[in-house]
Amino acid sequence: MIEIMKPHLTYTTAQSRADLEQILALQRSNLPGAAPGQDEQGFVSLVYTVPLLESVCGPHRHVIAKDGGQVIGYTLVLLQESKAHFPEIGDMFGAVDAWRKPGTRYFVMGQVCVADGYRGQGVFRGLYHKLRDEMQAHFDFVATDVSRKNLRSMNAHAGVGFKEINEGSPWQVIVWDWQ
Repeated sequence: MIEIMKPHLTYTTAQSRADLEQILALQRSNLPGAAPGQDEQGFVSLVYTVPLLESVCGPHRHVIAKDGGQVIGYTLVLLQESKAHFPEIGDMFGAVDAWRKPGTRYFVMGQVCVADGYRGQGVFRGLYHKLRDEMQAHFDFVATDVSRKNLRSMNAHAGVGFKEINEGSPWQVIVWDWQ
């Protein structure tokens, strides 16, 4: 396992049920309306469970940022085979499939989240770079969608290198091409 270190943060993959439970705790605190003013800081929309987290990534692992033993950020790997669990993102898969070149391999970043207090410190970028390090040997690009109401997330994804592949939808479908 490759680990990228910042002064007090570790970027790694989720290795235990405790890691997955901490992901869910962070997710719950970032759902729309979870806290006053939270929506302006970014929010997540899909709700996962531990069994779902264990199944949607196949042989791969979700990427996490930890401060000591505490998960303070995550990116979730969602393989194409798992799309039946999330009918609400079927349009995103359709947009990606229409855009991609034949034979290219991709997965969906099922959710990214950074804990309040760690935002604006490069954690988002660190998570995505660790995700690329883990997944680039297996996939040509990663795709995701972001609510156009979530300006913080739209800007952060653009800063990493994601490009929009659809227009006019309330959800911005974006890809980070590694080829």
